[in-house]
Amino acid sequence: MSKKSNAQPLFQLIKSLTKSEKRSFKLYVSRINDESEVKFITLFDILDKLDEYDEKIIIKKMSNISKAQLANLKSHLYKQVLLVLRISHLKSDVDIQLRENLDYVRLLYKKGLYDESMKLLNKIKLTANNYKKNIFKLALLNYEKNIENQQMLTLDTTTTLKLDRETKSILNKINVAQSFFSVALRMKAQFLKGGMARSEDELEKINKLFYSSLPEYDKAHLSFSEQYNMCRAYYWYSYLIQDFESCVKYTEIWVSIFKENNLTHLRHAEFLRGLNRLLQSLFRINDRDRFNMYYEELLEFEKLYMKAIDSNSKQLLLRCLTIQTLNKCFMDGEFKKHEHNLGRYLLKIEDSLEYIDRNNQLVIFYKSAILYFGLQQYDKCIDYLDRILADHDEHLREDLKSFSYIIYVIALYEMRDFKKLEKIRKRAFVYLRQRNILGQFHNIILQFIKRSESIMPLDLKGELKNLRLSLEPLQDDKFESKPLLYFDIMSWLESKISSRPFLEVVKEAADNK
Repeated sequence: MSKKSNAQPLFQLIKSLTKSEKRSFKLYVSRINDESEVKFITLFDILDKLDEYDEKIIIKKMSNISKAQLANLKSHLYKQVLLVLRISHLKSDVDIQLRENLDYVRLLYKKGLYDESMKLLNKIKLTANNYKKNIFKLALLNYEKNIENQQMLTLDTTTTLKLDRETKSILNKINVAQSFFSVALRMKAQFLKGGMARSEDELEKINKLFYSSLPEYDKAHLSFSEQYNMCRAYYWYSYLIQDFESCVKYTEIWVSIFKENNLTHLRHAEFLRGLNRLLQSLFRINDRDRFNMYYEELLEFEKLYMKAIDSNSKQLLLRCLTIQTLNKCFMDGEFKKHEHNLGRYLLKIEDSLEYIDRNNQLVIFYKSAILYFGLQQYDKCIDYLDRILADHDEHLREDLKSFSYIIYVIALYEMRDFKKLEKIRKRAFVYLRQRNILGQFHNIILQFIKRSESIMPLDLKGELKNLRLSLEPLQDDKFESKPLLYFDIMSWLESKISSRPFLEVVKEAADNK
């Protein structure tokens, strides 16, 4: 769920509940035989029906309690809702299962029932092994050592050496995996701020940061968790430096290790993220055959698991389906063919925005803007661009915002709205200069747009050809060609020069790649 600093936590929590979770809560509370049950249900129902949190309405509807009592009731209700959620998700969330069973091991241990504690511990070990949960395995080893410590008659050197070896092995695996995870987070944070590397200096800094942060490891003997986190780290690093072939390499390993360890249905969210990033990487290198193969795999995942996965994973799957169907639309050059399905996905996205992080919201808005630009529905295109540019987090996706300005001025050019165009063009220059991201590509386009109104109709094709000639050398520049990753401006120019529909040129370009 997106973070809202001004939202009341209890209200936000209740609004996130599914119908099934709400039923479970009411059933649970109905078993409490005291006066607080009625107050819980009343407060819960009031909050559930509100569109926005308003304490005045709550106090008015619960006139028999004071503000201090309301504060206590909200705090207690919050804990009760979380408790019911914990119970509701017990079967579907292995981490919650493992923690609960660890608590039972602890309780049996405290009662002096060491044999029973050890029996339960050995059962939990099987689950932790199946799900590759090394941190839980470490906790289990700690309990096992405590239990063995109480076995004065059976404790022997062989057992203690075995436990010591296992502990050291798990600790090393956790250390390597967590080090990779930390590197992945640093690379991702770098990407979320400014996008991919924009210069040789940035590239050098990223290389230095990445390689100096990597742990020592033996690639041939990595555990599942180490491999998984290594793939995450190398994926974000490769994406940052625009090495999309390596992105494909590491995300294919990511997807394959989940399959090899039979974890696609057990840890579906992590598998889905890997599959989504693999598709994104294949889109970047325009490998249509492999993209289509893995896209079918995504659709098959939806058929097999959509009903079984939790609400959070359902939102993740919807996001993946939306983004990758947009990518498929762009790769195939078949905008009209996918318009209906994408329209359905985008309606569902609108209903789920509060559960989607801001970065992915911006990605979906941007790709949707490109979709509607291609369909010549410029008003819809601009609506999505406005939503991107309304985001005032200066540390989030400067790259998407900068390219949104470029698409914006081109859309206004197509609409012949020169008054608004000049206003947006000036805003674009200010934004790009302030963030030191005004590249040659941006500059050439914006300068052309600036003087486009004064170009005589008979001279327009010649000027567009000159613009294309100015941009063509930049296609081979790793950093200056970056805008082409976000919008096929060369096809747009060709459509203007050859007086053909933009979508026809896009489809032709897609078929010739």
